[in-house]
Amino acid sequence: MAKFFHLLYYYLLALVVLFMLYMTTMLALAPKIDEQKRGFIPCTEQLVLSVSACNRGEMMCPLKHLWQDMKCNTSVILEGFGAWVRGKQNSPWANYLFKPEISVLDGEGYEGDIVADMADLEAQSQFINRKKQELDEAKNRSLNLREDVLMSAPESVHPNDVKEDVEYAPEDEQTEQGDITDEAFMEEIEEKKENE
Repeated sequence: MAKFFHLLYYYLLALVVLFMLYMTTMLALAPKIDEQKRGFIPCTEQLVLSVSACNRGEMMCPLKHLWQDMKCNTSVILEGFGAWVRGKQNSPWANYLFKPEISVLDGEGYEGDIVADMADLEAQSQFINRKKQELDEAKNRSLNLREDVLMSAPESVHPNDVKEDVEYAPEDEQTEQGDITDEAFMEEIEEKKENE
């Protein structure tokens, strides 16, 4: 009896591994864009929205949504198998391996969310260009102000000709600060010796 349960366990494990390989292959081959949003596309969109709502650094939140995505993808595969058994489709994978429908209007691009995204990008591009022009105008204004200041200064004055205004202290202050002659210095030394 133990051998039977061991065999059953290994068969179930092999089925799970094969099913995971099959699911991974089908997810890789399935279309990513479709106007009708068939197959795995709704599951993937829900996964992206759910994971983006998780806080940064959380581990359990993305894992929970990955588990839900795996259940969603499994239900898509089982629905296709059930529809094939009931004769509603020609193959078990016809509901998720198909030729995608993408509508393109002449001169207008894609419909749906892509159009809204392109409109947002165009608005952002116009905003950036407008701000760039404002910055360029501000730079030109500051350059013009500097040129006006330079032009208003007399041209005959050379920078080397300009002498800095130096304030000279009176002689009394100079002697107090220590700028004294040799004779005065010697007199101060003699006075100090006499005082001692």
